[in-house]
Amino acid sequence: MNDPSYWKRYILELDPDEVARRLEMVLVSSAREPLELLHLAADRGAPCVVISPGSGGHAYVFAELGYRINARGYNVFIMPKQGGRTISELVDRHELALGHIASRWNERIGVFAEGLGGFAAFYLALRGAPVQSAIYQNAPAILDEPAFRDATMRGRGSRRRRALLPVARALARIRPGTTMPIRSYLDFREMVDPVEPAHAIEARLVDAYERDPGFDRRYPIAAILSLLDTPPPRPLAELQMPTMFVVPTRGFAPDYIRALFGRLPPLDKKLVEVDGSVFWMCSHSRDAAELICNRFKETIAAAAAA
Repeated sequence: MNDPSYWKRYILELDPDEVARRLEMVLVSSAREPLELLHLAADRGAPCVVISPGSGGHAYVFAELGYRINARGYNVFIMPKQGGRTISELVDRHELALGHIASRWNERIGVFAEGLGGFAAFYLALRGAPVQSAIYQNAPAILDEPAFRDATMRGRGSRRRRALLPVARALARIRPGTTMPIRSYLDFREMVDPVEPAHAIEARLVDAYERDPGFDRRYPIAAILSLLDTPPPRPLAELQMPTMFVVPTRGFAPDYIRALFGRLPPLDKKLVEVDGSVFWMCSHSRDAAELICNRFKETIAAAAAA
């Protein structure tokens, strides 16, 4: 990032300098891919929460949410921006981070993931990741099923996405290295909550996103198409992890996500609808932290007791 303090624009209620004092970087060394995780430390034996961001965004977008979760006694680790990787590559990347946390801290791990991070985390859960509990917002999905593709082609920006898909598939055949602007299929301004007071807060956030030099602007076509073409690593019926869906009423594909929840196998599962939009977890970080921590208190503690 060109301006190392730019991220402080995303702190809406807390003291940015106090948040900054709690932040440190954890390096995950690997021949496959070194990672830097933004970390807010608690006691080394305290349970761990991994936050995974959506498209374009970097770890500091979740600094306020991470701070609030950390204040409740959790070690918090925030994944770096996804960087135009395919879903399969992101699943491997998350697995690397989780393995490092389990070996250096402990195995009492919960994941909160949204959007693109949520798609990868859900596939990791289907793979049988060493995670005790997972919470998703603006996700998850079975990416290669027609119902999900249909859901992505509805709502605000759907006309643009319908026009883009055949172009992207053609370019993938003749110029596979082509990149496309994220905004061509995902316009943040279209996703701002139309209802006040959230509208004013989220419009301010999106204005900051669009000026942020640390945000991804373009992704390779292979990464974009992987959002529609990647099959799950295992059938949905094999999911065993305690799971919660947070569904903003004006968020991403709420009908699809509710229907997917209804198809989950019998397990410790919960669906919570919140009055908000795609950016609810940032514009309502206090409420989001409470929801996340209460769920992990139930599920991670239960996993440890078992």
